[in-house]
Amino acid sequence: KGGGGAALAGDTTLHVTLEADGSDEWRLDDVAEAIRAGGVGIIPTDSRYAFVVDLESRDGVQTLYDLKGAKDYKPMSILCAGFSDIDRYTQGFPDNVVAGRQQPFKLARKCLPGPYTFILNAGKDMPKVCLLDPRSKSKNCKARKTVGVRVPSHPVTAALLRRLERPLLCGSVPNLDESHDDDIQDPVSMLDEYERRGLAFLVDCGVMRNPASTVIDLSKGTPKLVRRGAGDASMWVDDDDDPTLSSDDEAWGF
Repeated sequence: KGGGGAALAGDTTLHVTLEADGSDEWRLDDVAEAIRAGGVGIIPTDSRYAFVVDLESRDGVQTLYDLKGAKDYKPMSILCAGFSDIDRYTQGFPDNVVAGRQQPFKLARKCLPGPYTFILNAGKDMPKVCLLDPRSKSKNCKARKTVGVRVPSHPVTAALLRRLERPLLCGSVPNLDESHDDDIQDPVSMLDEYERRGLAFLVDCGVMRNPASTVIDLSKGTPKLVRRGAGDASMWVDDDDDPTLSSDDEAWGF
């Protein structure tokens, strides 16, 4: 998608259009400021458009859940700039080696950046998820035991993460038009749906048609296929292994 710039949609949403190759990444400066202020927005990734928010913004996390319509404490993922973020917020990749395969860390180095989500055990720096308990109108906080981690290869995502000091908490934007293929996402439809529901910004790289990421669970050591997606899973599991989840909604945070 070409040209464009930044504009306010309706009363609140900052609508920023960028080239998909990130050649005009300077337009992301206002988006980074909105994130630092706790705003929840939508950005492109190398798989799908995703809701994102500052990892440590409790109010922002609540807004993300509200926009997504998700139940409390559904699985969450973080978008990382690189392996240093993964090392800080998780316990890292397991050391065990499956017969005939390389160590998980070496395999991950071959996959990332790319359309993979790895479920790892959360580290001590991973913030608790704090959401409003509707029964008491108070904050209910729970520690995350596992978290999905992503290092996207999309140039715009990478450029935004370089502007920030920590990863972004994220969840994929659901399909809004049942008449279209599930893999097609139109940012104009997203703006219509969410601009008056608390969406702070939308980074628009045009209509995207990408499958979701491939999800590999490494939290118990041995690689377990959760979802087949855009990334090649063959280096992690056998081709005939069945995924444990087939619904994107069940694994929305990944």
